[in-house]
Amino acid sequence: MKHLLVTLSLLLFTVVPAPARKSVLDGIPRISETLAAYREDSVRERLSTLPLHEIEGIWEFAGEGTLMAIERAPHSSGAATLYRMVAVSSSELSLRPGTVMGYLTPSSKRGIYDARIYSSHTDEGTRLWKPEKFTVTLGDDGTRITVKPYGRIFRVNWWRLVLPYMYRRVISRIERPAGDIEGCVRVYPAPSKPLNPRYL
Repeated sequence: MKHLLVTLSLLLFTVVPAPARKSVLDGIPRISETLAAYREDSVRERLSTLPLHEIEGIWEFAGEGTLMAIERAPHSSGAATLYRMVAVSSSELSLRPGTVMGYLTPSSKRGIYDARIYSSHTDEGTRLWKPEKFTVTLGDDGTRITVKPYGRIFRVNWWRLVLPYMYRRVISRIERPAGDIEGCVRVYPAPSKPLNPRYL
């Protein structure tokens, strides 16, 4: 009996955990690419010939004017659906049409997408890099999406540098707050109900 318990204990400690499943978002480029000949009219024409998923279309950033297309991206995994977010026109001159702004994939809950959105400009200012984690939520009527960051951020406790023997942790990990909600309104295909109804 004693030998059996020892054997079982050894087996418990030698079990190798299964590797975590990689998301299709883990394979996106670290620096965004720029797609050639990316104009609003050509994007509309292309989308008009496709059976669109509910998230696909042209979206306008609320209160800012930048137009972005969300469309299926070609990728190698074949199993998961991957969408790319691409600038069609921008109020920011350095963001050229065709710049890939990020990628998203459906989550287990309908209307909610896991996204990686590029958060910084490169040194020359013409490309995007540093993809951060976001959730993109499609409204029930399909006319609006909201974008929220998620994940962990780090806080540096500078005062602990003065007293290193009393407090050993200089950097602590905290949960990222929800922050302000940013989002877009659908431009194409035009919603069945107008976003701003006219009253007579």
